[in-house]
Amino acid sequence: MKITKSAWIWLFTLLFVLGFGIGGFCILLDLSFVEAFYYTIITLATVGYNAPPNLSREGMLFIAILVILGISAAGYAVSQVTRYFLVERILTALGKRRDVRVDRLEKHWIICGLGRMGEEVFEHLRHYDIPCMAVKVSEQKVAWAREKGWIVLQGDARDEDTLESAGVRRAEGLIVTLSNASDNVYVIITARSLNPNLRIIARASDSQSVRILYRAGAEKVINPIVAGAAAIARASIKPTVANFLELVNISRDLDLDFDSVHIMPGSPLIGKSLAESPLRSEYNAMVIAVKRDSGEYIYNPTGSLVIEQGDELIVFADGKRMANLRKVAAGLKE
Repeated sequence: MKITKSAWIWLFTLLFVLGFGIGGFCILLDLSFVEAFYYTIITLATVGYNAPPNLSREGMLFIAILVILGISAAGYAVSQVTRYFLVERILTALGKRRDVRVDRLEKHWIICGLGRMGEEVFEHLRHYDIPCMAVKVSEQKVAWAREKGWIVLQGDARDEDTLESAGVRRAEGLIVTLSNASDNVYVIITARSLNPNLRIIARASDSQSVRILYRAGAEKVINPIVAGAAAIARASIKPTVANFLELVNISRDLDLDFDSVHIMPGSPLIGKSLAESPLRSEYNAMVIAVKRDSGEYIYNPTGSLVIEQGDELIVFADGKRMANLRKVAAGLKE
């Protein structure tokens, strides 16, 4: 269990008071260490034993100061224990205690809504070590998520102050998974006004809301009903394709990664063909497509295709090697 800052402060205060008492009894009253320790404990405990022998006026003043220090330390300890067990625990159970980890997030993703879809999105982002947090109104849901170690802010995502508290101005993107289309539109408009460069992915509840969400400022809109229907259709008429796509979806369980790799200046991959590059030999990566810096897509590229600066490679690779591949593509050392 992690020791809090308040606990360390109290511990050092206690050790200081004990050391002060033992040292004072040894120096002022010429007592042995054991005697000094004994009188320090009974003084701090205020149990009412007899005073030390040959007690001088200096000794009386010292004992008075020691009692004051002991009472102060005890009062501080009681206040901290009360705060932890009564205030902190109650606020945590109600989901109202602010998670200080939110203030340390940079380039993170904010998930608005923590229903079944929001939970799955959160799990995927955590699997790929992408910094993320969620915003949820329900106090019970917030408490449940925090028990799992998730970073969650209790509040209404439609509220500008809530998005500010979630760090929307320094966030990488926003994922809106609310069930109500009008709420999604409101969140998108509010978030876009706070951060024009924010990447926004939204869930559509029906086909009509797709266009509205795009107009509101979403960069990508996903309709779960359409996506689910397409998956069912593929499974019935194209089972091989469906099995491959399902493999991609469950790749986190198989430690496979389906992602894009951006070729940055200084990367040793620049100028090499796909066949000459170490993509297959060292990283066991299969290039599905290449997006040129101009926006052109090249699907199923041949081995003679030369990698250029600014290219974005869509690859399917071993999850353990993907991190090293990203470093090489960025021109960094592994």
